[in-house]
Amino acid sequence: MIKKSIFVSLFVFALGISSCGGITLEETPDGYVDVLPSTSESALILQAFDWSFSQIEENIPAIAQSGFKIVQTSPVQQPKNSGVYWWSLYQPVSFSIATSSPLGTKDDLESLCETAETYGVDIICDIVFNHMATVSDTAVEPDGTPTVSPEVNTYEPDIYQHRNDSGASATFHHNLNAQGSGAVTQVYSYGNLPDLNTANPVVQARSLSLLKECIDVGVDGFRFDAAKHIETPNDPQYSSDFWPNVLGEAKTYYNEKTGKQLFAYGEILNDVDGGRTIDLYTPYMKVTDNTYIGQIVAGSASGNAETVINANYGKNTATNNLVAWVESHDTYINATSHSGELRTAQRWAVMASRKDLNALFLARPDDGLPVGSIGSYHFEDETIAIINHFHNRFIGYEENLSADGSVFINERFNEANGGAIIIDFAGAGTKTVELPNLKSGVYYNQLTKEAITVNKGKATLTFGSSGIVALTMSKHLNRPTIEISNRGCSFVDSLQVDLEVKNASESYYQINGGTAISFESTKSITLGDVVDENNQITLFVSASNDEFLISKTFVYTKIELVNEDLFNVVNLDSKYYTDYELYYWAWPSSGTSSWLKNYTIDSGVVLIDFSDTNYVGFLLATFPKGYTINDIHTWNNNVIKQTGDISVSDQFYNASNF
Repeated sequence: MIKKSIFVSLFVFALGISSCGGITLEETPDGYVDVLPSTSESALILQAFDWSFSQIEENIPAIAQSGFKIVQTSPVQQPKNSGVYWWSLYQPVSFSIATSSPLGTKDDLESLCETAETYGVDIICDIVFNHMATVSDTAVEPDGTPTVSPEVNTYEPDIYQHRNDSGASATFHHNLNAQGSGAVTQVYSYGNLPDLNTANPVVQARSLSLLKECIDVGVDGFRFDAAKHIETPNDPQYSSDFWPNVLGEAKTYYNEKTGKQLFAYGEILNDVDGGRTIDLYTPYMKVTDNTYIGQIVAGSASGNAETVINANYGKNTATNNLVAWVESHDTYINATSHSGELRTAQRWAVMASRKDLNALFLARPDDGLPVGSIGSYHFEDETIAIINHFHNRFIGYEENLSADGSVFINERFNEANGGAIIIDFAGAGTKTVELPNLKSGVYYNQLTKEAITVNKGKATLTFGSSGIVALTMSKHLNRPTIEISNRGCSFVDSLQVDLEVKNASESYYQINGGTAISFESTKSITLGDVVDENNQITLFVSASNDEFLISKTFVYTKIELVNEDLFNVVNLDSKYYTDYELYYWAWPSSGTSSWLKNYTIDSGVVLIDFSDTNYVGFLLATFPKGYTINDIHTWNNNVIKQTGDISVSDQFYNASNF
């Protein structure tokens, strides 16, 4: 058996002698109640990638119940082209909370923060300070540096109008000589994106203003995109006081306002580069560690737990300076294939069990990467929640890593209490493992509630299909679960929704706040008879037992078709076909796709006749008034907004969130 000991302590085992002369190990539960940590230090982060603020708010109860203390939003600044694509959120045109974004409004963000606070959840926002939006992938100024999008002039005229200045007044860098010289800061490093002069007082003032605006609506922290490309005061090649002037002041502002510490971390992929060291950044923020997971993936895939316990963090700094992940939005989007939920859970169990580490769990997006959409609810899976609760209860405890063939073990303990995450990467089976730092006694596998005897540092464990065992001294009831056949959608006429609850002694549902109707185990509900003034149906479901209460809310919209023979685009803001040019891009199952404007408007509904076509799908897009599409290959540079893919067979599309 291989051990990697972070801290090893010997315990005197508490043994009782039975009347027949044998050894009886007593059940000594620690009385722990699952709660979220009181601070964000070492807490777990859910990256709600591409979710709208309202979608996050609707899921705050489930997020809290799953043990996530922190939720990270996508960038909150005004995005290029109003956020048509996920990447346009990372091309900001303002230093204020967006007024037109698929994520929602400033009021939506404030409402989210208020709801999150009632559940003990902290909201942190992604922020882009390194660069702003460009005109296109190839547009450059006469000196060869990227061209700043004119949209910036609408929101940040002082920054835009001084974009091409020389010297200290320049709001963007034009340092072409640094390109290729090994410089990491004060050069454009992200494709053709214009690099902000973060030493400029105007840029710093606007950056600080954004952080204060976010803090004022209730935001508790920030993730800084491309942080390693922004210089620090002690950088050897280029330096500035951006971080102390902006983030330092924001921390003071937050502390004075709330009495708490602002949570902040910066994206520093791989190394800091340019001959620099990570301690240039850690006085100001935590930093990302994206290399640790690679060795975990290799070990878990091959079934070699030794590789996993020997995995090292990629940054030469204390663990409490790090934020690590199993996957981020970048790694997920750029990957050619993705691991299944079982492997993801195992790797998450490794990472979330570690001492002093902030670990981030990606809520995977839909394949089409639409903004304002929830792609996966794996974050609320029972196994993920149990891992999270294990992490939360052992914050501050010591750890001891060990491996035995395909079995990974992380013991978390102090002199009075302890537990362990044990993973057999080989899958289901029964094995005896060594747990030298756990007191002898009765423990419970939180996934199955099976009693496990630890005697003289050894225990025999039965691994289920997940390969994960989470041992603690307290036995908890299984948490109730709520499964639903449709989590919320738009429909015509009526919709059947099937409910199933498990591990609950009581369960009920309500429609639009009406009478609570009790049910056991399963229930089929037909929606459509009761709607509110907006033709919406809110379905509230609650399930509880003697220890836990779980509740979920689902929102549906009943659609009234104007013409049942045509495709109906409903709830589309009229400005998109009066103040802009509205096109649709349609494609057949095979053959040539086309840009078309063959639609009519009836009672505010856009009607499209697909009856004599072989089109199977389409998307809607808006362009500037008077714009004519001449080249189908360049339309991405001119589009203002677009939908995701729409199936012609759906009969209608609800454009209320467009």
